[in-house]
Amino acid sequence: MTGIPLIIKPDETDDEAAEILVDGTVDGRPYRFLLDTGAARTHLRYDGYTAVFPRVGADTSSGVFASGSDDLITAPSVTLGPISRSDFTVVRLAEQGPERSSLIGMDLLKDTCCHFLFDEARVVVDPDSLDAVPFQDLFLDQRFHPYVDVLFGETTARTVWDSGGGITVADTNFIERLPAFFQPIGDTTGTDSKGAEQETRMYRMAATIIGGQLFPPHTVAGVDLARVNATLEVPMDLILGYSTLSKANWLFDFPRRRWAITKLLV
Repeated sequence: MTGIPLIIKPDETDDEAAEILVDGTVDGRPYRFLLDTGAARTHLRYDGYTAVFPRVGADTSSGVFASGSDDLITAPSVTLGPISRSDFTVVRLAEQGPERSSLIGMDLLKDTCCHFLFDEARVVVDPDSLDAVPFQDLFLDQRFHPYVDVLFGETTARTVWDSGGGITVADTNFIERLPAFFQPIGDTTGTDSKGAEQETRMYRMAATIIGGQLFPPHTVAGVDLARVNATLEVPMDLILGYSTLSKANWLFDFPRRRWAITKLLV
């Protein structure tokens, strides 16, 4: 079982950060997508092909810095490896504004079991044998964002597992509650899913426990998540991005709402 290749695009300024890209098709046409479990809907860039589709509605969503609204259109088909949907309603990104990538969201992934093998740069869809896997319960909110618990000593943080995030983001209010776990290391310019930019404080996050495994210290960004949390069913303490996700292999059985770490890579 070969799976879907993951194209890892390293960040130019942070060697712990990267984008996770995949190749798929829209009505047989090749597209490269950001693989984004933190997005409720699949997005397509505005181009000569998507421009001709009539608007069927609007999608309003929030990034960590800004909110925005884009058109909804119905694509004849969207295919990613063995996953395919026909007459599929997706977000069409605006022609003007910040440059953003086409992305695969949870609307395409929520009915599948996905084994994210970061040590092999691939994701296996609906793997055969799951009998011996030590699963934990998975919480999916109303828009199917996947939540997992992260242990900071005796404190449990609610976090979204976001393959579309290049780096893990910690809520500044959470950092203030547990300052011993976050060492400031400088500032950078962060960009959210809406293309909005903001000066962002960076931290070295201390070792944590996720899925019964000890994750070593690594870099995270500190962002006030109060605005985006106000739109969510369950507020987030952290958004786990590539800087955390790349340190393990993860199995998400989305239909049965269960998850596991199958291998720690550090």
